[in-house]
Amino acid sequence: MKLLSKYILTLPIILFLISCGENEINNSQGNQDNIPVNAKVYQDSSLAKSMSSQTSTIISNSQSGITVSGSSSVMVEADLVEISLGIEATNLSVSKAVEEVSVANQILLNVLNSNKIKENEIATTRYTISPQYQYSQGKSKLTGYKVTHNTKFKYRDMKNVGSLIDQLSTGPNSVGNNLRINNINFSIENPSKYENELRKNAVNNAIQKAQSLADYAGVSLGSPFYISEHSPTNFTQPESDMMMTKMAYAAPSTEINSGQLTITFNVNMGFSIK
Repeated sequence: MKLLSKYILTLPIILFLISCGENEINNSQGNQDNIPVNAKVYQDSSLAKSMSSQTSTIISNSQSGITVSGSSSVMVEADLVEISLGIEATNLSVSKAVEEVSVANQILLNVLNSNKIKENEIATTRYTISPQYQYSQGKSKLTGYKVTHNTKFKYRDMKNVGSLIDQLSTGPNSVGNNLRINNINFSIENPSKYENELRKNAVNNAIQKAQSLADYAGVSLGSPFYISEHSPTNFTQPESDMMMTKMAYAAPSTEINSGQLTITFNVNMGFSIK
């Protein structure tokens, strides 16, 4: 009887322990089942976002319309010439080479002054003293020193450019054999006086182009929403138009023809479409 009472008292405890164990197993299985489900939802959401970012495109255009360029040109006679020249001397003594260049440069300044060239429009662009060597059988020998004085100046008498070159290169009062002509460049001193007419014609040219494009496309041309211009700062000159020749007469003379310069003005314009 005592033994039966002992088993009866122990049975609820055993049943309670078995019940707790089953709950823990069920909870554990439930958690394991929930983890993959949540992870799958998360992964699917990330994949959806990734696919969405790859397949969606935002297209924007802030300048929809017709964009064209217009230009206008005019051919004019040059009224300014910039001449770049050099005086050069070589001597065994550097001091004598410097002195020879200095004397020749003073002759240059006298000629320019006699032709009414302003002093503030005469500028030294380069002055060099360099030793000269002769190379033979892998050895070098000093043969002297070369001194060069480069000068540029502006001249406005277009008809007498050749005469000025003659004064510098020939005759007893010239620079003579020390003279080097580097460059003669013809230009326009005041191109701004052509700007208004060139600007108007360039804009009209751009409008005509835009209107033609609109007609061809079957649309109506709207108002301009963008305009930019390029002022005429550069001039083009066909190489054949510039001639410098030495005439073999008893009294030699240099003939220089500047030809005509082309000034071009450009604009860029954008038009809306109605």
